[in-house]
Amino acid sequence: MDRKFARSPTDTIMCECGAEIVLLPDAKAMDIAIELHVSQHLQKLKRSCSFNAEAERLRDALIAQVFIKASKSENDQPLS
Repeated sequence: MDRKFARSPTDTIMCECGAEIVLLPDAKAMDIAIELHVSQHLQKLKRSCSFNAEAERLRDALIAQVFIKASKSENDQPLS
């Protein structure tokens, strides 16, 4: 099976709520996927918390995972 179609644990990032978000090869699409999850995640929270601060914290944590996975993927590629 072609590597880009095979699914592995490195093909997803994990939110603290347990939701998995599939890594996408397009930065704009990945941004949309993260924003969609952040929106869904915040809907589950009580109104008493600071939504902007929580959204930023959650977004930063997910983006950090994307960069970590991308750098590992880049380092695993054989040099030509």
